[in-house]
Amino acid sequence: MNISGRPLELEKRAAELGQHVQKILQRFQEVHSHAANAPHVNLNHQELRVIELLGEVGSVNMGGVAAHLSLAVNSVTSLIDGLEAKSLVMRQRSTEDRRVVQLELTESGREIHKAAESAKMELYSAMLRPLSSEEQELLLDLFRKVASGGQD
Repeated sequence: MNISGRPLELEKRAAELGQHVQKILQRFQEVHSHAANAPHVNLNHQELRVIELLGEVGSVNMGGVAAHLSLAVNSVTSLIDGLEAKSLVMRQRSTEDRRVVQLELTESGREIHKAAESAKMELYSAMLRPLSSEEQELLLDLFRKVASGGQD
């Protein structure tokens, strides 16, 4: 046992896990950076997250984007202004309630989303490729367990 009361072996494994998670996160950042800096577009990380959200769910209001990004709605407004200026996002007023503004991807935005998704799938495939089929399934089972906090 160490000072925190955790077994030393668990602490060593946790430290190693942290190192591997950091490497995986770096690879995700590289994929995001590559997708965001394609020759025809220049996006920051938050802008790319909005593109991904809208590409996955279709139409979202400003509050939904703010919640997804963990930002205040007024912070999202300037972010959306920038994406609209780049012709990647369009605002649509609700016909039921004119105060509600829905956001959708433009055709260019959908192309960026498709390229980003393709880059992510390539990364995921590259991560799985060195593993056997059984190892891939074990890894996925472990990720499911970790992601659910052991509450299966």
